[in-house]
Amino acid sequence: MTRYLVPVAALLLSVAILLTGHGLQLTLLPLRAEVLGFTAADIGITGSGYFLGFVVGCITIPGVIGRVGHIRTFAVMAAVATSSLLVVSLSTGLFAWLLLRFATGWALCGLYMVIESWLNERAPSEIRGGILSLYAMITLLAISGAQLFLGLDDPANATLFIVAALLLSLAIVPVGLTRSIAPHPVSRARLDFAKLFRTSQVAVVAAALGGMVTGSFWALGPVYASAQGFSAEDVGLFMIAAILGGAALQYPVGRLSDHYDRRLFILGLTSLGAIAATLTGIYGHGDAALVFAFAFGAATMPLYALCVAHANDSINDGFVEMASGILMMNSIGSVVGPAVAATLMGAFGAGAMFHFAAFALALAAVWTLHRLRVRRSTREHVQPFVPLPEMTPAALDLDPRGEAHAAQSTPLEDTAGAATTTAPPEPSRAAPGPREH
Repeated sequence: MTRYLVPVAALLLSVAILLTGHGLQLTLLPLRAEVLGFTAADIGITGSGYFLGFVVGCITIPGVIGRVGHIRTFAVMAAVATSSLLVVSLSTGLFAWLLLRFATGWALCGLYMVIESWLNERAPSEIRGGILSLYAMITLLAISGAQLFLGLDDPANATLFIVAALLLSLAIVPVGLTRSIAPHPVSRARLDFAKLFRTSQVAVVAAALGGMVTGSFWALGPVYASAQGFSAEDVGLFMIAAILGGAALQYPVGRLSDHYDRRLFILGLTSLGAIAATLTGIYGHGDAALVFAFAFGAATMPLYALCVAHANDSINDGFVEMASGILMMNSIGSVVGPAVAATLMGAFGAGAMFHFAAFALALAAVWTLHRLRVRRSTREHVQPFVPLPEMTPAALDLDPRGEAHAAQSTPLEDTAGAATTTAPPEPSRAAPGPREH
């Protein structure tokens, strides 16, 4: 395993540096917006701007990489992300913040995409699952560890912005100095959302509603914690508790779901998440807030990976296309969620963010229960559950579950519009039993 990690060590180091800076800015920016007197609705709109930039990046960045290559794209995106963060620290207007947050989301998407496509090409097929798991672990440790920086200085000062900007810019050093050969241009799958919904209704709805919840939490969780009287350091601990909750439950729930109908676990998580969100909104202050944040993260953060696994069970081929659709639904939910939650917070107080999350999760639970009642069928799992971090479509080729379908899947469309060559077909296997979508 060690010899396989050497070619991707520089990329993984860039991931760690990049996500530490990104994790710090995720929490820092809402706190700074409060210092500037932004309302909850204003902060939510800027959060939606970030996620909108990320969605646009998923669509446009492959073309940029195809024209100028991976290293130049990475350098440009690092410059845009760093510059946007520094200009945000100097800006006081809502419109400027909205544009700069959009630019940050677009640039971060590009940085993710370069690293993930590079990992995909450099990782041998026999260790793809291990590389993906290591990538997920680094994501968790970097974002959660970044929260500890919040205790270094007041968000009203420039120090934390400089630290975050330094980390974002330093992420280019390992990639820039790597001797690995740059990969081919990023491929992207054709997406058909109507087909996606027909194929896996539970996964689509739960991913979109789950995106609303997690997007709201990332954009407004620090605002909620600050409203409870937490210091900047305690806000960081509140965010860490939720992240660790998601990490603690994702793998065991996912592995258990390999043996049963995954919809039951989606139903369980959304139901428990609705309860945890309600309790957090009512009692989430003092030491109890960390316990409730842990429970909330445990119930909500594994939903995306579970939806991808469920969608994978619903198809015989085209894993990357299906998983890309689930990712986009989750991302679109992340655009809508912060704006809606922030409007409710402005009208009803900080706790409304978690009450909104409870409503969205309850809606997902009701939909899942409805689908369970409408269609009851024996479940065959095509591939086992794999823990997934938030990513771009470039990382889905790294998922080992895609290899089982690679021979039969729809050719991917590259940035020039040509079809990418697929592997020779595998020997045929028995057709799976009926599946519920």
